[in-house]
Amino acid sequence: MKITLKKHLFWLFLLCFTSITAQEQNEKVIFIKEPNTTLQANTTYEFTIGYVALIDSDLSVELSGGPSKFYAGSKVKVKKGQGIKKLTITTNKKPTNGKGYKLVLSLRDVNGNWKTTRTGQVISNIEMVKQAVSFSNNVTFSPLLATNIASNPKYNVPVSYITKEPIFIQAAIWEGGKWLASSDRIKVSTGKGDKQLTINYNTPLEGKNYKYSVSFGSQEDFSNKTYVSKEISGLKITKPQKQLTIVEINDKSIQVSLNKTAKVLTLPSATAFKYIKIITLKGETVLEVKDSKSVALNNLPKGGYFAITSDNNYYKFAKF
Repeated sequence: MKITLKKHLFWLFLLCFTSITAQEQNEKVIFIKEPNTTLQANTTYEFTIGYVALIDSDLSVELSGGPSKFYAGSKVKVKKGQGIKKLTITTNKKPTNGKGYKLVLSLRDVNGNWKTTRTGQVISNIEMVKQAVSFSNNVTFSPLLATNIASNPKYNVPVSYITKEPIFIQAAIWEGGKWLASSDRIKVSTGKGDKQLTINYNTPLEGKNYKYSVSFGSQEDFSNKTYVSKEISGLKITKPQKQLTIVEINDKSIQVSLNKTAKVLTLPSATAFKYIKIITLKGETVLEVKDSKSVALNNLPKGGYFAITSDNNYYKFAKF
């Protein structure tokens, strides 16, 4: 069985993936094309994986479980950075028909095992069948899902779905293996679309050991706990940040005077900032650089801006 992707979808997912990672600077792995939740039993499975790795790593995909406790896997070493890899699982024996299979995608330490997984995705309760499968009910995390967020009372989980019958969808947030809270369970009609699930959780969170899950199936599946579930780990939650108004930012900002031909804004500092954000007078972030004390202004339209650094320094300037 070969899982492929049309060229225009490939570039669409790549664009979403790289734009997210450029903003978050957080490790991530995704299936460029999400596998069906019902698969034909076969000896070969091919997956196209997108990744962001902050250090040299192993990229791994494993298929396991089912009635016969099947296991097969594949891994490849990847360098620090971001890219796309094809991983192929090959086995001498086909998995037995039935439910209960799990597909695990992970980014791990080099030569590490599952205990060294830093981020990953899991699809649980996959069904294997004899015949070829062109379509099955599926719900996927949106490529726009943020995995580096500030703690807040509401966590939004955008998903996409495609289904041949009405199904229910529910998201949850976890700390390791401990369930914390779930969204309302929503019902979607036959067809495809996008939904945003909101998880309410008032207790402040902080750390890297968090994950989202999304479960879907019929009402009977939820009653019997036979639904399909997916997880995305490596969720990083930071302390809540006070949101300043534009008036407050303006009052805190130091005026920087640039000449009309200036193409670079350099801020006073002996060392580089972890980040510099450029925002408009309406509060919209239009540019962000990492590990620098300078910002190229070439692509900025003329107008007034604020520069905010990782050290909570505030500056205002005009681009002529």
